[in-house]
Amino acid sequence: MGKHTANQKKTKVQKVLIFFIAFFLVILAGLAAIVIRDFFSSETEIDDEPDPNVIEQPETPDLPERAPERTPDPLANTDGVNPLTGEPMDSRFDRNRPLAVVLNNLPEALPLNGVSSADIIYEYPVEGGLTRMLALFQDVFYVEKIGSIRSARHYTVQLAHSYDAILVAAGRSPQALAEVRSLGIPFLNEVEGPHREIFFRDRNRIPGQRVQNLHSVITTGYRIHEMWPQYDFRIDHERNYAHVLRFVDDGTPQRGSDADKISMRFSSAKSTTFTYDSALNGYTVLQSNKDFVDANDNSRPVFANVLFLKTSVTGLRDDTAGRLDIVTTGRGEGYFASGGKYVKINWIRPDKESQFSYTHEDGTLLDFGVGKTYICILPTNIDPTFG
Repeated sequence: MGKHTANQKKTKVQKVLIFFIAFFLVILAGLAAIVIRDFFSSETEIDDEPDPNVIEQPETPDLPERAPERTPDPLANTDGVNPLTGEPMDSRFDRNRPLAVVLNNLPEALPLNGVSSADIIYEYPVEGGLTRMLALFQDVFYVEKIGSIRSARHYTVQLAHSYDAILVAAGRSPQALAEVRSLGIPFLNEVEGPHREIFFRDRNRIPGQRVQNLHSVITTGYRIHEMWPQYDFRIDHERNYAHVLRFVDDGTPQRGSDADKISMRFSSAKSTTFTYDSALNGYTVLQSNKDFVDANDNSRPVFANVLFLKTSVTGLRDDTAGRLDIVTTGRGEGYFASGGKYVKINWIRPDKESQFSYTHEDGTLLDFGVGKTYICILPTNIDPTFG
């Protein structure tokens, strides 16, 4: 009897020991998984809709939406020229590296914030027959909200690099990260890295519309400027940097054909339409048949110049997410519209360190009209429709 009781106690002790050993092994496996995840996190994709527990910030952050008034500097020269538009600007800021911000333009994310202040906007294809935008700002100090911000692709990085710009995005593909490292471009990333404090989430950013978490990533121009002292990269172009774009008061191409209305169909899921307004001396835009407006003040951006650059757009090899490969170097054909007229043009970018340059078909350099520019990247087998 006593021996039987002893055996029972021994069995119970063994079961308890087995339980604790199993529990310890589970905990150890969990810790190992976390270590492995953290070790490889810099190489895995962080894209589109990151873990909200990692990046979620207050919806009503303690960040100013409007910049304070700049104090005039009596020693400053005020006859500078914005190199992205040809317009006058404070000469203290015309040598800034521009901000290149990746923007979402899905219908449920519209209207966007800050687009009226952008100097150049690119629209380019992404996976799924959709498009995104890259908005370039020579000076963002006075811009209130900017967004919603989305993730970068490797060709986005290349486009930003062509302007010696500072890239701003909410995530990136693995190919984009590799390109950032290869080109050494500064990258303000909402998902990872030391600059996340410039971003916040605002699901109420569109009046009367509560947007999905996916479309809520925002920054402000003032917040970006406020963090300048903490950035570990140069803010200005190098002394020998020279812009190649040329601007004239009237960019209407001579011997151009009518382009009062331009329709660009990227896919069955995405179209963009440009309408020339002589009173505004520029083009207004429809995105998916909706007015392209700025959610900050409900204003409509007006573009003096519209370009269509044709290039190779193919599926990215060995990419299970269906991402694209868009060629941004070499040379190609395209179209330029300004003043209600358009002409065929050629674009040239010899390598990734070079800027884009543009010529007429006869080889003479293209002159842009003073003002903002909208550039569509499209496959070689697609053309816009002019009317």
